[in-house]
Amino acid sequence: MKFLYLFLFLFIFISCSNNDSVSEANEPVLTASIFSPNAEGNYWKYNVNSTSADLPEMDFSSIDSLYIASSSSTTFSLDANNGMGADGSMNSIITSGSLSTTDTTLKYSGALDLPIDIDIDQAPEISDLILLDLGADNGAILSTIEGAFSENIDIQGTTIPINVNFELFTAKENLYESKILNGTSYANVYQGTLGLNLSVTGTITVFGFSSNINIIDSQDILSIEYYYGANVGLLRAESNQGYELAPEIIALISQTGGGDDLPFSASVSGVEELSNFVIN
Repeated sequence: MKFLYLFLFLFIFISCSNNDSVSEANEPVLTASIFSPNAEGNYWKYNVNSTSADLPEMDFSSIDSLYIASSSSTTFSLDANNGMGADGSMNSIITSGSLSTTDTTLKYSGALDLPIDIDIDQAPEISDLILLDLGADNGAILSTIEGAFSENIDIQGTTIPINVNFELFTAKENLYESKILNGTSYANVYQGTLGLNLSVTGTITVFGFSSNINIIDSQDILSIEYYYGANVGLLRAESNQGYELAPEIIALISQTGGGDDLPFSASVSGVEELSNFVIN
């Protein structure tokens, strides 16, 4: 009788082990392309809500319609709102260049529009910014891109040469088996963070003497927490952006009686949430 119990135990154990093996074999393998479907005809609609007490033009609600503009096997580009550009911060980034995938990563290459209320014409070009890395540990920094450029801006009718230094980074926060976002439950949700730090210095000339002055001290001017869903794409993005002018430039502007056309500080909060999509 003991042998019968032993036989039954072994039978049940082996059967459970085989079922576990079959279950594991049937689990889909997650790749970066699953999180970024790029077939032509795909489109996504997002409710965009932007809030700012400092900049009235940034206090609005709108809809971003994104769609595949061009696509190959591993590279594609997105466009928004019939070529008029996106309103949301994350949507603006991913529609300003091209996206490419490997088995485990989603990368962005293209222009970087600086979210500050200063008339800077240049949009630095960045390459291979990693937005998603399935192989990275939670909390890992995925990309760090540093750059600098120079140009002239107008402050109170005076042309000032400036130098801009920036650092852009992305990090992996988590990969959830399921997560509720925008009131909907999604399977396999990737959470990442994008941050932008910036500083601006300028050269002013008074009575023939030139001196350097801080315009924006080194500070974080943009932070985006974003979520990608398997077989869907970007699900949601929550952003905070803003800046504060350096005390030196504030004092200079105040001495000249200005400041109305250049806010000394500003902040904007935004949410982009997926409302509808079609994946082919």
